[in-house]
Amino acid sequence: MDRRLLCWMLALFCTFAAALTHAGELTPAETDALQKDVQSLLSTFARGDTDAMIARTHPSVKRFAGGDAAYAKAARDAMKTLDDIGVKVISDDVGEPTRTYAAGDEEVCFVPRTTVFTVDAQTVRSHAFMVAIRPVGGTQWRYIDGAAMQAMPELLRQLLPDLQPDVQLPPVSVEQLQVAPRT
Repeated sequence: MDRRLLCWMLALFCTFAAALTHAGELTPAETDALQKDVQSLLSTFARGDTDAMIARTHPSVKRFAGGDAAYAKAARDAMKTLDDIGVKVISDDVGEPTRTYAAGDEEVCFVPRTTVFTVDAQTVRSHAFMVAIRPVGGTQWRYIDGAAMQAMPELLRQLLPDLQPDVQLPPVSVEQLQVAPRT
């Protein structure tokens, strides 16, 4: 066999093998740790701890927003608005993370979440997901809220352009549970 052909075949194999090495299943310990980390993140939101949320947001979101300062201002403004309109989180539940997907030098998975909250005398249940991202071989996750991704699926590709192309987003839904009578 021609040495050049063999070299090209080997290079192609190594390229695909490298992509596959950081796409796969989380170990049970990684799954448990990720679920606890997402639950902790959701608790920071319920408490209104904007600084903790900002610190755990993936850098691509901050770049998309115009930088760290612009993102921090937007996050604080959004939290104030939610507080002003009376949004109160009743409960947050975290589901089983998906497998991981390659995204350049990072890996990505989706963590389902169910949030029950009240707003304007209504109780609402939201089924959404967090996009969890970590460096390949790393243990520290950063996050993107996936609640709006179904309406704007191209946003995920803008934030994570190296994400492998066959990734399907988890479903998102919102249901009204009850309306409290006005007094």
